Amino acid sequence: MNPEKPYLAIVFGALLFLGISSLWGYRLQHEFPYSYLASDTFQQQTRAEGIKDAGNYRLEPYYIVKGYKDVVGYYPPVLHHLGILLHFSSGIPLYDTIYFMVFFNAILSAFVMYILIRNFSKQIALLSLPLSILLFSNKSYIGFLWGHWASITGQLFLVCIFWAMSRIDIDKTEIMLGAFIGALGLSHTSELIYSMGFIIIYTSYLLFCKKFGIAILKKILIAGIISVAIAFYSLYIFMNSFMVINPYQFEVSNDWGGTPILYLSDFKLLLIFLALGAAASLIMFKKFDAPVIAGLYMLGIGYTNYIGFGLRAFQPRLLWPVYFSFFFGLGIYMLIKLLPAKLRAVSVFITGILFLMVLSNMVHLPYVPTSYKISTQGLMDSWHWNAFQWLGQNTPKDAKLFFFYGDVYDQDAILRNSKRVHAQIVPRSYAASLQNRTIKKIYEIEVPADHGAGMPYMKSFLKIGLHQRDNLDEWVWQNFADVCSFDYFIFDKASRQPALSQYNLLIANEMLKNGAANVFENDVVVILKNGATGGDCIEERNF
Repeated sequence: MNPEKPYLAIVFGALLFLGISSLWGYRLQHEFPYSYLASDTFQQQTRAEGIKDAGNYRLEPYYIVKGYKDVVGYYPPVLHHLGILLHFSSGIPLYDTIYFMVFFNAILSAFVMYILIRNFSKQIALLSLPLSILLFSNKSYIGFLWGHWASITGQLFLVCIFWAMSRIDIDKTEIMLGAFIGALGLSHTSELIYSMGFIIIYTSYLLFCKKFGIAILKKILIAGIISVAIAFYSLYIFMNSFMVINPYQFEVSNDWGGTPILYLSDFKLLLIFLALGAAASLIMFKKFDAPVIAGLYMLGIGYTNYIGFGLRAFQPRLLWPVYFSFFFGLGIYMLIKLLPAKLRAVSVFITGILFLMVLSNMVHLPYVPTSYKISTQGLMDSWHWNAFQWLGQNTPKDAKLFFFYGDVYDQDAILRNSKRVHAQIVPRSYAASLQNRTIKKIYEIEVPADHGAGMPYMKSFLKIGLHQRDNLDEWVWQNFADVCSFDYFIFDKASRQPALSQYNLLIANEMLKNGAANVFENDVVVILKNGATGGDCIEERNF
């Protein structure tokens, strides 16, 4: 019996168990978006919901972009489509399937790297795989919990490109290479840039070793044509929106905006095996060229924050356990080679299982990183979810919603679950009004939206305008607004800051006295319908 397949099944099961299964409390389906811990997670979930509702991604869901109904779909959509396909095929809610796909993509990246390494050495590949457990160590886990989902998906295709380039001499590989590059262009553009760098470096290596010829050049050119055909439209929009609003600027970043950063020192004692493997790989470079170049290249990419690439340099560190797995496996194998030849095969599997147990924290060893066990409901709860569902199903599509203070609303993409144009109170200003004991009609507001691409729209054929530059006189760009101009008001009745929730209820009661109607209420949220839109929905006074 060949133990490789059972071993791979054990590793795959362990990764599912330690990742999404543990996070979700071992439940596949939930009543609301579960374990969503940041605005970026809801940003991905609500965009996928909008694409599903529309049946296509020709336009952005209008409630994501301040109500503009002509904004072209500009975000790389692969993850959203994958989540939607799994939703329709399984019947599981989309907010669960899109989250599952992020974990699944990360796990697939580990197995694609395994296949890449196995082309060079089966034993090293088997020993390499357990390091992928650290995809779910405390710092790497942030990528899942805080919403770096598109980058994780893009990095799967980046690893696929590593494999395709290593097998570029195989017939028709250029088709797969082109498809992977095109898919990467539709997944996350930062990794597309990294892939171009790798292709250039690996091609230069082949040229140096006199392995590069007209046949390989032709394959790479064909792959380039295929990738352009796949991703041209998306990249054209990206170049005329994201790159206009956020042009490249030389930026040295030592901090990821408060996001925990994975450092080499976080591998602790495993650095011994990594260092041994890296040293041995340099000696045997020609034998293991592709995984060595890929690992060293992604190590370097992880430090480009110091040479001007800015915050985007930190995202590849989330998958360092995958990129460095070859060095880890080679380092262990160099020690196993000291054993008699007849013991090596069984020692590989035994060692792999032992590291699987250690890294998953089944067997505790000091100074060895392990998977991070977390199970959390996240920001959403059934009360808010029911309120959002009611808003999306029972209010006119052109309704304007105003959210007063809520503890979770600072992660403002959560508000997009209302599927309506919305504004929210600015908490600092709201607290000042409470301290001054005033009830007002005009408050400082924010109309949250996805500003990253400037809200592009087609002015004419292939000519893109940006609402963020062309329409700044509209109310959605103003800092103050008359709350009476909104159609519905949403108040939280409970808060970690009781004074603010009590202030919410005071204002709600004043609105009820002035003709507003209570149209929805549960233990946490109350929704009022404005009875005097554009008029006097509340009397300004002191209390």
